[in-house]
Amino acid sequence: MKQVLTIARRELAAIFDSPIAYIAAIVFLVATSLMFFFGIDGSEDFFGAREATLRPLFDHAPWVLAVILPAVTMRLISEEKKSGTLELLVTLPVSDLQIVLGKLLGSVGFLCIALSLTLVFPLIIASVGAPDLGAAIGGYIGLLLIGTTFLALGLMTSTWTQNQIVAFILGLLLCVFFWTATDALIKLAFERPPAALQLLDFRTHFNAFARGVVDIRDVLYFVSVTAVAVVASTYSLKSRNWK
Repeated sequence: MKQVLTIARRELAAIFDSPIAYIAAIVFLVATSLMFFFGIDGSEDFFGAREATLRPLFDHAPWVLAVILPAVTMRLISEEKKSGTLELLVTLPVSDLQIVLGKLLGSVGFLCIALSLTLVFPLIIASVGAPDLGAAIGGYIGLLLIGTTFLALGLMTSTWTQNQIVAFILGLLLCVFFWTATDALIKLAFERPPAALQLLDFRTHFNAFARGVVDIRDVLYFVSVTAVAVVASTYSLKSRNWK
């Protein structure tokens, strides 16, 4: 665990050594602010809701996370491969799994900082009404879980290539696909989609958090997808020994 935390601290510092982290954080705050107050098409916004609720934030924030988080993860492994520092890193007394977990944990640190910037919204809501504290906590738990899953998917694509742009595009496609396309494809393939397939959709599990409902099944779903991405990333790193 000590090695994982050491890598995480190193990675978090490296993330903020790059302007991408600051750009991503600013884009996240600006985009969520616009969507929160004005919505995408003028509906489902703060003013349209006419109540003290954070639901507009939780409805729109995953869209922004699906776009900006692959930009944060694109360099995690691909840059190490391109610069040759990955070979130096693996000579240290750490396993491939510890490297992956450390880098993921460091990027989760960025996610936590980005989410903390949005705490201004609950303060604004509290100044004009009495928001549901339970719903707010549930929504933020959901954003943390789905954000971590997006980071794990982006990290996985970063292990596939030395090119950061390719890693970003692949990560972006995966995150946007799982957030937007799975439900549409399931409904396209089945007139009456089986309940088991509907449970594969990210939105199906996140919507409960957006309503303030923390269901252990939804938590386990995002944890499981993250774990699968971590295992895939670990095996992708191990593949260097097969060549």
